[in-house]
Amino acid sequence: MNETSGEKPRRFDDPEACVDALLEETGKRIVLGLPLGVGKANHFANALYARAAGDPSISLTIFTALTLERPVGHGEIQRRFIQPLLDRLYNHYQDLGYTPARHKGLLPDNIEVCEFFLHPGSYLGNPSVQQDYVSSNYTHVPRDLLDRGVNVIAQMVAPGSDSGDFSLSCNTDLTLPVLEMARARNHPVVFIGEVNPQLPFMGGDARVRAGDFDFLLEGADFDTPLFAAPTLPVDLTNYSLAFHIASLVADGGTLQIGIGALGDAICHALRLRQSHNDLYRELVRDLTSDDSLQLREKLPPQLETFSRGLYGASEMVPEGFLHLRRAGILTREVYPDAALQKLLDSEEISSTVDEQTLLVLRESGRISCPLTKADTDFLQRLGIVDTSYSWRGHKFLNDRGEEEECDLHSVHGRERLLGDRKGKKLKGGVWLHGGFYLGSSAMYRELREMPEGEKAGINMTAIDFINSLEKDRELKTAQRPMARFVNSAMMVTLNGAVISDGLAECQVVSGVGGQYNFVAQAHELPGGRSVIALASTRTSKGEVRSNIVWEYPHCTIPRHLRDIVVTEYGIADLRGKTDRDVITAMLCIADSRFQGELLEKAKSAGKVEWDYTIPLEFTANTPEKIQAVFNDPKRLALLPYFPSGTDFTEEEALLAVALGQLKIRSRKWWEMISLVLAGRAGWKDDSEENVWLHRCLKRMEFEQTDSYEHRLEGYTVAGALRRFIDFRRPLRGD
Repeated sequence: MNETSGEKPRRFDDPEACVDALLEETGKRIVLGLPLGVGKANHFANALYARAAGDPSISLTIFTALTLERPVGHGEIQRRFIQPLLDRLYNHYQDLGYTPARHKGLLPDNIEVCEFFLHPGSYLGNPSVQQDYVSSNYTHVPRDLLDRGVNVIAQMVAPGSDSGDFSLSCNTDLTLPVLEMARARNHPVVFIGEVNPQLPFMGGDARVRAGDFDFLLEGADFDTPLFAAPTLPVDLTNYSLAFHIASLVADGGTLQIGIGALGDAICHALRLRQSHNDLYRELVRDLTSDDSLQLREKLPPQLETFSRGLYGASEMVPEGFLHLRRAGILTREVYPDAALQKLLDSEEISSTVDEQTLLVLRESGRISCPLTKADTDFLQRLGIVDTSYSWRGHKFLNDRGEEEECDLHSVHGRERLLGDRKGKKLKGGVWLHGGFYLGSSAMYRELREMPEGEKAGINMTAIDFINSLEKDRELKTAQRPMARFVNSAMMVTLNGAVISDGLAECQVVSGVGGQYNFVAQAHELPGGRSVIALASTRTSKGEVRSNIVWEYPHCTIPRHLRDIVVTEYGIADLRGKTDRDVITAMLCIADSRFQGELLEKAKSAGKVEWDYTIPLEFTANTPEKIQAVFNDPKRLALLPYFPSGTDFTEEEALLAVALGQLKIRSRKWWEMISLVLAGRAGWKDDSEENVWLHRCLKRMEFEQTDSYEHRLEGYTVAGALRRFIDFRRPLRGD
């Protein structure tokens, strides 16, 4: 059966039948909104795309972001590494049908695909994708979707176990505000849910009723594994950045970070701060000399363990946040009432309900005496007043239907109001607000299996709640003390402008996303700070180049919003500083190989005095300095390559580290010869210590080849394994 008849929603087990029903509903002009990342309704989207590709009379615009694709190997080495991953991790994943044509610039004339955030670096030099990119702040996307005439939203959803409800789960970020704005504008939008039981059911704001959908796709064909995002190994540069950033995070504060190796490293550094505090203090001390503290004089290193804990407010929920929760760090809960939140933050009340809770709320003016109906609803919703009572003026009906005088004036009255809630925890506490999540299969499994009481502390919600203070400013200000919003950059100019999303020739690398939102929010929140993190250098075509530059023709964050910039060499607090002091601070955290050239440009522009010299203590910013800090077996033993875990096997994890470094660092022929010779020696070494190398070569199927070309590639891989793997570091975190 293709469709189940009846009232809304109409239910289908065949996406083709659903497309037929949609075309009857909307006509042949469709503007389809698909969530970013993992929450796309791929089966439906592919059926609709195929229908439009075969029927030029259909006009189809797809508006989305972060289209996920199965990894593709370019070249023999990558192919050998990736193919078994495709067979194991992605064999049931259905790629979006528009991606092959889009890569080749062959989309039909009647089909347009617009994204506001691209898979980083995947579409450089692709004219059609570059032309159809939409530069929009994350919080403005719902408005832009409505302005473009979106009339269909299709999303993967999770079924409830017995409630009959569904969950937006991994993508509440845009769906919630788009639907809300559409209702407010009386703008018709067909809402389609593709039901996948493997998607974790998240409650809170993510919960939606079946009647909210127009169409539902259900059946075994949609019960497929979620896309597992490949994990990147964490190098020592990222760990250096992470320890600096962890020393900016205050106990009792708020944290936002992104996906990727740096986010994993930050979460791990925070865990070490909690579980191996002596080691954490040593590393922060060695990375942050006394002299460098002058660059962050208002931001002394945070070294203590967490007692009050952190609260997460992050558009992207990284896997590392679940590790922080298990480590007893992401434990500060916030509540949906500004007055209550302020009383909790000032420690006038605690999260345990008692008589003092009622008295302080009355004294603060949050509730009155006698209680009003609104007071009673508020107190019962937060789990302060016994729910067995019903409000009747200033009286309550007990469970026998008898009226009792129960007000705040007497101990007896307060005790009766509290009832069985006395000594219990407040209800509605949230330790993490998120907009979307994307991670490994282990992350999805953990969310599926998480106890309901624990999962209730995660509220996936609308992006404008997380990324903006425009609505509920008083509440968010109370919830987000000492906020640290951490985002990555590709480059930063000496005067503090940040380049994160595009290149000089207007090629888009990724997108603005929510970076501007968080930077602006940090400037508005009392105690809030924006942290921009970047490695001081990069290797491009075999050449080392500085990521701190004098000028750049494009920027993502203008210099008037400059705040904190972090490299592996330290922290520069730029807020409120003069141009001269900003430039000299940036010079002090630049790689020393480029400091002289950058300083000369600043002097030539008249921004720094001619007799200025970089202080001696900052002239040894070299990779060797970082290596020396970590070159200790005890330290390295606690710095895994994959601190948040990985879907890779042990051999694949080793290969991922080696091949990643091979791609970046070995572009010169004399380096390749050195690698080949080292690999050839390792190939012939059958000692017990070399077992790991042969296991990796077996995984790549190099040991079965007699081809000279393939044997040479095998030598190269073996050489990379020997040169770039430090076996003093474990592969996975705990």
